[in-house]
Amino acid sequence: MKLRFRKDKKKTATRHPDFPPMSETGYLEVLAALERQPSVKRYLEIGSRSGTSIARVNCSYIAVDPEFAIKADVFNAAPQMMFFQQTSDDFFASDVMGAMNWVPDLAFIDGMHLFEYALRDFINAERAMTKDGVICLHDVCPFDYEMTTRDAGALDRLTAWTGDVWKVVMALLDLRPDLQLDIIAARKTGLACVRNLAPTSTVLTDNYDALMAKYRDMELEEIGANGFFGRFDLVAPETFIRSL
Repeated sequence: MKLRFRKDKKKTATRHPDFPPMSETGYLEVLAALERQPSVKRYLEIGSRSGTSIARVNCSYIAVDPEFAIKADVFNAAPQMMFFQQTSDDFFASDVMGAMNWVPDLAFIDGMHLFEYALRDFINAERAMTKDGVICLHDVCPFDYEMTTRDAGALDRLTAWTGDVWKVVMALLDLRPDLQLDIIAARKTGLACVRNLAPTSTVLTDNYDALMAKYRDMELEEIGANGFFGRFDLVAPETFIRSL
């Protein structure tokens, strides 16, 4: 007799009523609109695992991931395509971009979905760019509380996991009013677009330990969804794209 084992389905994440809805326009469409800007010649992506997003990039790019599992057609018309299979911390520590004099115009951060990793990725990306660059962070708009867990194994039971990347937005609002920070209501879990960069700023680095003490162990349920979303105005992706 052939034994049949039941494979439990993952729990489907649905929007909690405390959380604002997102647009039908996806984050990849926002990234594509930014990448089409004439000033964007070089693109940096942290967290490229399957290659879905870099497959849409036409300019030169660097993709960083500790364990690539490429499924998309990433070999396209881009003049330069470079893949670094290592952690983002190790990638930035190597200063390979500095050695090549390779300065990104657009960076997309979609790596480990934990506050400290995403914050370090932002700090390091800003340091490597010019003030005219743009940094985008994915997964800053969760749509329920459960998906904000710091448990990296959450994807074993959930269909969506944003982790606590939302705390990077809080840190930037707290300490970096000099930045132009737009939180885009892009499907499914939002996109933060950061402009007016200051590559020489040390504010986040100097306050890194204090930010960890303040936010690392904070649960979103402690402040409620409005304690986060009430700090900024969500921008419709269509409005943001038209403004470029």
